Amino acid sequence: MQHHPGTKHSAEAEHPHQARRHVSSAWTRISAHARLGATLLLAASPTAACTPAAVETVGTPDAAKVKPAARVDAAVDAPPDARIAVVLDAFTAPVDLGLGEAAVVRVPSFPGNPLLANATVPANAPSLFAGAGRASGVPCIVSPEPNTLMPRNWLRPRIEFVPAGDENLFEIQISVAGFAHPLRVYANERAYTIDAETWSMLRESAVDRPIKVSVRALKMSADGTVRTPPSPAASTTFTIAPVEAPGKIVYWAILGGALNAVLRGFGIGEENVVTVLASTQLVPPTIDKPNQQVCVGCHTATPDGKSVGFSMGPPYWFRNSIADITPGSVGQKPAYASDAQIAVVRKLMGVPSFSRGHWEDGDRIALLMDGAGRGDLMWINLDTDGEQGILQRSGDARKAVLPSFSHDGTKIAYVSANAIKDGRLDRGPSDIYVVPYNDRAGGVATPVAGAADPKFTEYYPAFSPDDAYIAFARVAGNANSYSNSAAEIFVVPTSGGTATRFAANDPVACGKTVRSPGAGNDWPKWSPDVKVGANGRTYYWVTFSSIRRGRPQLFLAPMTVEGGVVDASYPALYLWNQPATENNHTPSWDNYQIPDAPPPPQEPPPIVVY
Repeated sequence: MQHHPGTKHSAEAEHPHQARRHVSSAWTRISAHARLGATLLLAASPTAACTPAAVETVGTPDAAKVKPAARVDAAVDAPPDARIAVVLDAFTAPVDLGLGEAAVVRVPSFPGNPLLANATVPANAPSLFAGAGRASGVPCIVSPEPNTLMPRNWLRPRIEFVPAGDENLFEIQISVAGFAHPLRVYANERAYTIDAETWSMLRESAVDRPIKVSVRALKMSADGTVRTPPSPAASTTFTIAPVEAPGKIVYWAILGGALNAVLRGFGIGEENVVTVLASTQLVPPTIDKPNQQVCVGCHTATPDGKSVGFSMGPPYWFRNSIADITPGSVGQKPAYASDAQIAVVRKLMGVPSFSRGHWEDGDRIALLMDGAGRGDLMWINLDTDGEQGILQRSGDARKAVLPSFSHDGTKIAYVSANAIKDGRLDRGPSDIYVVPYNDRAGGVATPVAGAADPKFTEYYPAFSPDDAYIAFARVAGNANSYSNSAAEIFVVPTSGGTATRFAANDPVACGKTVRSPGAGNDWPKWSPDVKVGANGRTYYWVTFSSIRRGRPQLFLAPMTVEGGVVDASYPALYLWNQPATENNHTPSWDNYQIPDAPPPPQEPPPIVVY
């Protein structure tokens, strides 16, 4: 028999904390009847057969959380003062406790029965994989890669794999230590996205614990018999971080041709994207005339998340502008910016940068590069006419481009270079320098040790949300920096030190022949906040663009710090919500005040096999 577990019981649909209050009350009642060596028998109804339960002892109901527990017989061995929680498998009906009250427990386990990914998977798939296997032909799991770290609010994990041959039926197993049994899913496609209910349960009950994924493959003939026996299992692991990744990502999407490019965006965990800004939405004075089709990109959020500074392509030849992106005002000049200062901005070039340390009335500072190609760092006060100037950089005779304003507003990281073009770095040599802001006066510019190596061209600096680190891109030698396939991303302490390479540069080892250098990893940008987990680790998240999937797409690189030691050994996370047929570049990650992305059409739930 097949069953779609789509119908939710009313108590099960309640908020988790509300459900726990019901359970807490039930625990108190159970504990009043529980004695050392007592036997608890639970059934879904007075006539239903009693089933073994998973049992866990806890200190008090209020302090307790439902955690994985081993399956045991119904006999409970507990001290007299223990609180006893009885947990049944997932997808069960409300449990009659026999104490005048019903409760549904939020279960930290997988359903015991296997699932079919869709209605075209044969119902006898589990039995096909029960036969004798073979010794070769291990599939390649493309995602998640081993040691993957996901923010707690991440997209539903998508398990992607490539068979060794022409296999067409797959067994996916997901297991967590302490859970009663693994989740078994049978699929006939090369990807499976964990359903929303299971993902919600894992984010509650399996945080900061390795979650194992394995995949086996076989070839099924048209008559339903096994033609190629089951392969050995490929395996990988991922871990859910105890913190979320904040903010929203806005990126440059090229839809076809240089003029057909827009800014799109999404919140972390959203399974779709929205268009944030198209050039046809711009109105004067942010552009010369309305409804113009031009390229907009190389953008940055203002600290309030309500506007975006950006560069425009021909006929504006990479000059800048700034526009509102909030609903009802998209494309308009921000209310705080004067027409005169917008005119100044539109004569300058480069990628704009802002700081929350200088974002209040009378002090709304934008950093850019001059429009004549001299390589001067320019500051502009957007809400006060006539307030703009050159930031001094004594000690650095080269040109300055691509500034990054620290969040506290005290310093600026930038690229020191000999050659610039269209407001960006052209070729190396180039290094990352830091100069004090010093109330618009600037000061002595110094190279950042670890990001100013003469053997490399270093560029695209970005301060971490706490200003403790600088992420940057680099290529060997004096290479061209623009969309260089040899680019990789690194991180270095802001005070200087040894540069750490992100392991996220590397495509999956068992996949295509693309390797890094060669995957085009660049434009690293941090999430807007840093968070510390209950485990004492500090969690950072970096988004970047890569061509490892054949066209520019967005990925995420995790980084943790514990005891002052940086760990950037985690593989990349692919943002599968972005359109895979578009070229997606230059992400910006901030607290953007843009609409939530609408959910895509929902796929049917997996089918339970009984």
